[in-house]
Amino acid sequence: MTEHLSPLDIAFLAMEGSSNPLHLGAVATFAPSTPVHPARIAAVLCERAQEIPRLRQRARTSLLGGARWVEDPGFAPEDHVFTHHVRGRDRFATLVSHLMAQPLDLARPPWELHVITGLAGGRFAVVAKLHHSLCDGMKAVGLGLQLFDASRLSIPDAPEQPAKSIIPSIPSLRGIKDTLDIASSVLMNTRPPTLNSPVLTASTRPRRVVMSRLDLADVHRIRRAHGGTVNDVLLALVTGALRHWLSAHDSAGPESVVRALIPVNQRSRSGDAASGNQISGYLVALPVGEPDPLERLRNIRQQMESAKAAGPDRGAGALPLLADKVPPLVHRLAAPVMGRCAPLLFDTLVTSVPLPSVPLSLDGAALCEMYPVAPVAPGHAVGIALSVYRSSVHVCLNTNQSWMSDAQWLDGVLRRELAALHHARELVGLPR
Repeated sequence: MTEHLSPLDIAFLAMEGSSNPLHLGAVATFAPSTPVHPARIAAVLCERAQEIPRLRQRARTSLLGGARWVEDPGFAPEDHVFTHHVRGRDRFATLVSHLMAQPLDLARPPWELHVITGLAGGRFAVVAKLHHSLCDGMKAVGLGLQLFDASRLSIPDAPEQPAKSIIPSIPSLRGIKDTLDIASSVLMNTRPPTLNSPVLTASTRPRRVVMSRLDLADVHRIRRAHGGTVNDVLLALVTGALRHWLSAHDSAGPESVVRALIPVNQRSRSGDAASGNQISGYLVALPVGEPDPLERLRNIRQQMESAKAAGPDRGAGALPLLADKVPPLVHRLAAPVMGRCAPLLFDTLVTSVPLPSVPLSLDGAALCEMYPVAPVAPGHAVGIALSVYRSSVHVCLNTNQSWMSDAQWLDGVLRRELAALHHARELVGLPR
C-alpha cells in the first residue's frame, strides 16, 4: 500500500539545496581475505538493493504539498551503485568529501552507493548516501544492514504500513498543549547568531569529511572512573576538540558554549516500524569555555541527565516533533527560508548512530570501520557524527573549516582529550 511522507520527511525534502544537501552518509571499510574487484562488490550491492522495496521508490509530490513513496518504473540498481579506485589516504579522503558534497537526484530513488578500492592493505570502502526524507539515522542503519551478508537475512525491511491519510486528524487538547509547550520553548531559546563565531558561517566553500578512530576501551575507562554513559564521554571529547579549535580563533571565552542539537531516536517509544523520520532531540550547551576537562564532562553529564529526565518530547530540542505537526504545504512554502534559521537555535549537530556489536561482512570481507556522516544545516560550519562498532569509536566531522579539515589535527586533539580525562582520573585517586 502507498505510504505518505510525514510532514517532517517533507520538510527535509523541501530544505534540500545544492550547497547544503540533506542526505545522511556512512563510510564503511572492509578487509577482504583475497583481492577483490570493484565490479564484483558493486554487483553484490546491486543484487541486494534490488530486494529492498524502499530503495526502489521515489517521492512523488502533490499540488497540496504532500508527497508519497511510489515505485520508480525506471529503477535499475546499477544507476545508483558506482565504482572508484584511489591510491593513498589523502586521495581517499578527498574523494569521500567530494562524493558527500554532491546532492542526490530527487527525481529518482534518493540513494547512492560508491565502492572504492585501492586502500592500504588491500581494503576497500563503501560510501553510502541516503536522503533524510527517506530515513533517519536509525532507519538508515536498518536499511544498510540488509546489504551485509548474514544481516540481510535476519533483519527484514520494515513491513508495509497502511496508507496514511493526507487529511489531518483532530488533535486532542493534550496534544495541542504539548505542541504549544514545544513551540514556546523553541521561541524562548532562539537567539541572534553570533556573527563572529567560527561555528557559524555563510561560506559555501567545499566541505571536507574528516574521520578519526579511537579505542572503545579507553572511553570505557573514563566512563567507569567518572560515571555517566559512553555518549557523555564522547560529547566531552567533542567539546574539548571544539574548545581547541575555538581557542585558535580567540573565540573560547570563560562563558562560551556551543549549542548542540543531539538527535534522539523515537522508534522504540512509538513502536512504529515505518520508514521515514521518527526523531526528537536534546539541546545541550557544550561548555567550550571551561578549561577543566573533568568539569566539562560533569557539566555535560548533568545536562544529559536532566534532558533525559524531562524526556525527548519536551524543550527546544524537540523541534523535529514540532515540525512533524506542521501541514505539508506550509513546509513546501516555508522550508527553504526556515532551513536557514538553524543558527537561531543551535550551532551544530552531534549525532550518535547505534550499530550492532556482532561481526559484519560484505561478500565475505569483514567490516573494519563504520563512520557515519552527518548533514550540515545552512549557516553551520560543522556537523559531527559518532558511532561505536565492536572495539572502536568512529568520529566523523563534516566541515568547511580548513583548521578542522586536517585528519591529523582531529586524531591528535581527541587523543589529548582522552589523556587529559585519564590524568584527571589519576588525580582523584582512582585505580587504573
